[in-house]
Amino acid sequence: MSKFHPNTAPPKGFAIFKNVDSLAEESDKFRRVLWTGTHSQLVIMTVPVGGEIGEEIHHVDQHLFFLAGNGQAIEGGTKETPISSGDLVIVPAGTMHNFKNTGGTPLIVATVYAPAEHKADTVHDTLAQGEKLEEEGKDEPPSWAKPQ
Repeated sequence: MSKFHPNTAPPKGFAIFKNVDSLAEESDKFRRVLWTGTHSQLVIMTVPVGGEIGEEIHHVDQHLFFLAGNGQAIEGGTKETPISSGDLVIVPAGTMHNFKNTGGTPLIVATVYAPAEHKADTVHDTLAQGEKLEEEGKDEPPSWAKPQ
């Protein structure tokens, strides 16, 4: 992962990420932005055993593809659905949601936000760090990645 550098300017042409599941498994970070476009953003997440993404509501759509592990998708604080490797969950903007790792290994997720939700070079070591930076306004998407 040390050789990986996310784009911090509007992309020109397409990007290819080979073996995203391996790339994600090599990351020990809770959240890492891989790519930011003008209309979407690709992020990988590693949720530790017993951890969670954290209950949240976005103003953007989010597509989550679970690459490894087992967990629980929680919609609206009450509706719980088991999830596992290979599952895809789409969360429309405005939907309260959370994902908890209920398995014995990290829950690895590749997620697409549309439009971007985070700063283009975001790396959060933990959920707590991510929440703190978001609350402080230090994890905003770049101006070129916001809808006009």
